[in-house]
Amino acid sequence: MIETVPRTKDKNVDYYMSLSYPILLVYDQEDDYWIARIPDLPGCTSDGADPNEAVKNVRDAQLGWIDVCIERGQEVPLPTPDSISVSLAS
Repeated sequence: MIETVPRTKDKNVDYYMSLSYPILLVYDQEDDYWIARIPDLPGCTSDGADPNEAVKNVRDAQLGWIDVCIERGQEVPLPTPDSISVSLAS
């Protein structure tokens, strides 16, 4: 039986957390809170009362997202090249 080795084997959570993933921030005026998401990590979304809290919360979600991906032996997507760290949208 041939065992396959995931390509993320040599890369740990700290490696991926050190990369600059763009964060999209959107203000929800109706509910009065900020939504932050990392487009390169599908489903990695969080929110907060202000932009700083939303970014902090999505970084926590990013940590969990990447950790689960590595535990499952799945490849973690790399950040979109030539993007900025935080962008604002309304």
